Amino acid sequence: MILKKHTILCISYLFVCTSFNVQGQQESLSNITVSLQNDTLYLQNKHVSFTYLWNNGNLILKEAKENATTQRLRFSDNETPSLYLPKEDVVPSDAKMEVEDKLTFPNEYLHKEVSIYFKLASLEVKHLIKIYPNTSAISHTYFLKGKAKASEWAMNKKTELTMIEKNHQNDATESERIGSIPFDGNHWKTTIISFKEATDYHDNLVFEKEMLSYRKKQEMSGNILLGIHPQKKTAFFLIKEAPISHSQQYYSGYDFQIDNKSITVNGIGISPKDLSNEWIQGYGYAIGLAKANKTELHKMLLVYQKQLRKYIPERDGMILANTWGDRSKDSRMNEAFILKEIEQASKIGITHLQLDDGWQTGLSRNSASKEGQKWDDWSTEDWKPHSKRFPNGFKTIITAAKKKNVEICLWFNPSKANSYKLWERDADILINYYNKYRIKVFKIDGISLTDKQSEINLRRLFTKVMTASKGQVVFNMDVTAGNRVGYHYFNEFGNIFLENRYTDWGNYYPHRTLRNLWKLSGYVPTERLQIEFLNNARNPKKYSKGDLLAPGKIALTYASAVTLAAQPLAWMELSNLKEIDDLKDQFTKYKEISALLHSSIILPIADEPSGFSWTGFVAYQSDTPKYLLMYREHTENNSLELNLIGLKSGLTFNRILGNSISVYQNQKKPYKIKIDAKVTFSYGLFSID
Repeated sequence: MILKKHTILCISYLFVCTSFNVQGQQESLSNITVSLQNDTLYLQNKHVSFTYLWNNGNLILKEAKENATTQRLRFSDNETPSLYLPKEDVVPSDAKMEVEDKLTFPNEYLHKEVSIYFKLASLEVKHLIKIYPNTSAISHTYFLKGKAKASEWAMNKKTELTMIEKNHQNDATESERIGSIPFDGNHWKTTIISFKEATDYHDNLVFEKEMLSYRKKQEMSGNILLGIHPQKKTAFFLIKEAPISHSQQYYSGYDFQIDNKSITVNGIGISPKDLSNEWIQGYGYAIGLAKANKTELHKMLLVYQKQLRKYIPERDGMILANTWGDRSKDSRMNEAFILKEIEQASKIGITHLQLDDGWQTGLSRNSASKEGQKWDDWSTEDWKPHSKRFPNGFKTIITAAKKKNVEICLWFNPSKANSYKLWERDADILINYYNKYRIKVFKIDGISLTDKQSEINLRRLFTKVMTASKGQVVFNMDVTAGNRVGYHYFNEFGNIFLENRYTDWGNYYPHRTLRNLWKLSGYVPTERLQIEFLNNARNPKKYSKGDLLAPGKIALTYASAVTLAAQPLAWMELSNLKEIDDLKDQFTKYKEISALLHSSIILPIADEPSGFSWTGFVAYQSDTPKYLLMYREHTENNSLELNLIGLKSGLTFNRILGNSISVYQNQKKPYKIKIDAKVTFSYGLFSID
């Protein structure tokens, strides 16, 4: 939805910039300034200011400033343009700029989009910059069309570690560059964070590597980079807005190049062979500033990501149940069974019930039925409710669910044949379920980003559904296998279905589920993650008798409580649960505060979950901790002391959930708290007032 557009043409480096005024929207964007004066572009909101040399459209970063502290990073000697494509012209021409006030979808955050157009010979470039009013970061994304000189841009050549007899090595092989951030002085400490998806195969999802910059360029893989300068008391972060490394198109083997002069963001995700007369979206990055401590860096990192999709409790808040976790597959999938699940969901306090694979006419290769064949290619008829399993279509279960205040959700596997060529048909199928039944939550499985066209068509599919539903749909992006969207791409479309774990296979442990959430929470807003708990009474013989961490030895209330910082997912057949009163009480109280909890910035605290730790989360509203969620695992230590940054004296910890954990504030050192618990595998959720 474009509210207003303004175009600035580049004529002899003489520019006239008029102000923007959108009726009814001015207040929310009033702190954003976009100003092109002579050869300098100024981008600013109330938090940060960035200054670029215009360079006929191919911007060169000259200064970055955090407005609250007036800390400045000056790059007066920088002459490196943001965009570089090997073998293409380096002199840009025909530059112009447009500025729009825009919503990505209805009900999302209003922001300014700055579109800078220029040419590199016959190759046309669109540099899209997004500026939100309430974050310390701005994002940069490149689009290309036209004709390239090169046949390929991505390069991955082995570096020869020969003897160095030069003052500085500038001979590193560089693939496409989409960003260049100079270092203001020496002694920057950087942390590069890489991620794993395909969680059917991986249970260690976050990897942090610290390094000091050196004179020789280092090539690093990761989606996030943090930089801290202790002397200058400032810091910055970079997010490469792309799938994780192995799922990126035309990956050169790294995402960042770092030396003691600069950091570059590499890999545009487009090949010259993809080009046409239509704009093709490449990968982008966000750059943000923060105070020079890790807590502030993580907070600002998450604040930015929360702008990309507004957390709307009525749309995004859910306690969702999906029956697949009990490994019956679709053998019980029918109307009578789902009616029982709806009844039990209502008793427990589950808000959403998802029909996984097997509700549809075209049974998949994962079906318990021998008829199951489908996976990569589906017909329109395949996506009708299975006539034998649901003889009344969805009418009966939708009516029953509405009476019980439970939303019905569906599993869906888009046809990936010919790079998702049938994306529009698949979008229409989902739109029809939204229009006919008001089904708004779809689990998207089977994604395979095998080529650029697959990525383009999937974006078209999701965008069409979001537009038709006026932004009401939530896509649960399954990242359990294959080459998928990762954690920092397609974020505007919904949340992430993180993992499949099963007691049947003996690979479900509450502490390992908690560990994945805890590790991700510093880099991904927790409300974007669906985190599962299982019926822990099943399959006790799959675990050894001496296993202290076996799920059967842990209360279901604790196993479910490890998901509360995220979107809880009951990965089970609900009708198999025997005792539900404690679970019902827990979810009843949780729903009273979940909207405020998930509108906060949730960060990990204490120790990494291991099954033998004290661990937890703190939720910040602005600079003040608002909620504390603590877990005592199987540790002999019945208490711990903890620093809680931002805590003020005289505040009280009010218990919301859990009975065994207590919290005390040190009145002489108000940021210090003491936490104790009488029993292992206990938890406590507290509001702080």
